[in-house]
Amino acid sequence: MKCPPNCFKCCLDTEMILSESDIKRIESLGYKREYFTEFRDGFYRLRNIDGHCIFLNIETGKCKIYSYRPIGCRVYPVIYDLNKGFILDTDCPAINTVTGREFLYKVRLLSKLLSELGII
Repeated sequence: MKCPPNCFKCCLDTEMILSESDIKRIESLGYKREYFTEFRDGFYRLRNIDGHCIFLNIETGKCKIYSYRPIGCRVYPVIYDLNKGFILDTDCPAINTVTGREFLYKVRLLSKLLSELGII
């Protein structure tokens, strides 16, 4: 996948669900759970500040925790639709750069995450 320069559309108004392993990985950096999460609709989610992910450096358009980012961020633009299954999010400007092999790899990661969360 090749994101367009200065694109961080996926970091705006995120609904990103976090697994316990995501939370522990981010906590290992020194962040407190209460700082970067909110509990909503039965799941911990990344907190938004001023309409963007708390870890987005809005000036640079870069993620402050990129190497430690949640699995959901790693697999994007692959998402799970309850009616359609695993699909590419058409809101992502880079969906045409996702290879078939990369799609399958991300589906496997996302399946594991969804299983851990009890969603599928």
